[in-house]
Amino acid sequence: MNLACQKCGQQTLVPQPAEPNVSADTYAEELRGKLKENESQRAEITGYINQLTIQLHRWQLRLQALNERKAQLEKELGQR
Repeated sequence: MNLACQKCGQQTLVPQPAEPNVSADTYAEELRGKLKENESQRAEITGYINQLTIQLHRWQLRLQALNERKAQLEKELGQR
């Protein structure tokens, strides 16, 4: 197939697309499998991070409550 060049107007041969070979298809399928496994591992780690973030927040709230209790007890002790 020939088409006119958009810049100069001359007829230019359009190359035929190469037929994919079996090894390229096999390699592409292997990469898709690795990509799927990678995404699965990313989702698992993201879940762990979310769980630990929630736990960290709980510990921070507990620490805040303990600090507030400490301040209250020290205040009561100072009043005596």
